[in-house]
Amino acid sequence: MRRSERNALFAIASASAVLRAIGFFHYRFDSDEPQHLHVVWGWTAGLVQYRDVFDNHTPLFHILSAPLLAALGERAGILLYMRAAMLPLFAITIASTFFLGRMLYSARVGAWAATILSLFPTFFLKSLEFRNDNLCVALWSLALVLLVRRQITLPRAALAGILTGAALAASIKAVLLMFALVAAALVVRMSLSRIAALVAGFAVVPAATIAFFAWHGAVQELFYYSFTYNAEAGDREWVWFGRVVFPFAVMVLVFAAQRREGVDPLKMFAALIVLFFLVAVFTLWPLISSRDFLPVMPLVAIFGVAATDRVRWYAVAAALSIAAVVYYADGLRNRTDEHITMMNQVLRLTRPGEPLMDHKGETIYRRRPYFYGFETVTRERLRKGSIADTIPEDVIRARCYAAQADGAPFPPRGRRFLQENFLDLGRLRAAGQWIRDDGTFSIAIPGRYVVVNTDGPVQPPRELTAGTHRFERQNPGERVAVVWASAIERGLTPFHLRDRDF
Repeated sequence: MRRSERNALFAIASASAVLRAIGFFHYRFDSDEPQHLHVVWGWTAGLVQYRDVFDNHTPLFHILSAPLLAALGERAGILLYMRAAMLPLFAITIASTFFLGRMLYSARVGAWAATILSLFPTFFLKSLEFRNDNLCVALWSLALVLLVRRQITLPRAALAGILTGAALAASIKAVLLMFALVAAALVVRMSLSRIAALVAGFAVVPAATIAFFAWHGAVQELFYYSFTYNAEAGDREWVWFGRVVFPFAVMVLVFAAQRREGVDPLKMFAALIVLFFLVAVFTLWPLISSRDFLPVMPLVAIFGVAATDRVRWYAVAAALSIAAVVYYADGLRNRTDEHITMMNQVLRLTRPGEPLMDHKGETIYRRRPYFYGFETVTRERLRKGSIADTIPEDVIRARCYAAQADGAPFPPRGRRFLQENFLDLGRLRAAGQWIRDDGTFSIAIPGRYVVVNTDGPVQPPRELTAGTHRFERQNPGERVAVVWASAIERGLTPFHLRDRDF
């Protein structure tokens, strides 16, 4: 590179680093982040994923994260600490992009591709988050570094297979990656012995995972919630059409590739991996989101940089990416404090072992009395009726006196029960009701309650059974509520909502 180009590259890379440092602390927590961390917490609490704690992802990411969470303990800002564990995975993916670009084209292309990728909005924002996709992409990128080269030894192919199998144990999307890898290898006529080594290596980590869950007596749950559960629901009404089209799309792609003469086989191999993966996603995948394309973004960045070959276009791409990141990150204003505030209230309102009804694990350290988390697939299955909304029965059975603030993820029946039998405290709710003008109120969850007004308790706590009760006001017209006594004793009240940190 000339000095001017090196300076431009350094300036853009520095801007990416500064933007990442700000985004790390300010970018809002995606709802998937506490969901993953709640599953991780389950392992630290002696619970078995799928059997005791709901999840519909493959388990390697959660198992590997458990020791770090156990060492950190319960703290309100735990997601910021766990986000730090994503930085090495980000570094692996960026470094792999450089090496892939160098092998396919040149060190210059690799450097620019890595820099542009670091700023690409979807990759930038998702790589900040605590999510299994980051482990999957890092492992897959390392596998590509081993395979995208002129000479592939059998041990190298087997190791690439092991890494891809580990990616499958981190994310189910790696099934499509392995399909793309083998299909591309067949088209470019990779030797069958190397393909066999790749496939054999691919089976190692999944086999170990199955054995691990069989030892815990949860292998059926592993298969059901990692595979069947997700396949039974989707938001694509025409997904059946894609599955019909899939074999024809693959044949067209193979035919087109075989007619391309004079193309570098290594570049053809890398390009086919991307194309086969995209065909599989668009035709077979029941739910599609931007993060599904993370695994092929390094290769797409490399091909994009090689195709333009102009520094000014790289600068334009970087500027547009920075603008998009700032836009989608709400101007980089601090949005993490909302969840940290809620976690402060979780740790104040509840004690370890006490249940808390949340959406899908937002409260991290507390078990949900209802088994399922209300992520996309569960909501779709609830809508279709394949899962029952038993929130009222489960909350009563578990003697659950705390719940997350009202929100759309709750299904209608359970949401109505929580609205009628819980009172807002800020980011959380506690069991109780506003006492009606005639003095009557009802208790759904038997337990210890206290009547309070704006100044505090108006009588000592007492045990109340389920059913209708009556309270005689001393001051007619005074607004009073009956609330789970522990909430009042721990400093929360429906008369003074806590919406900020304590």
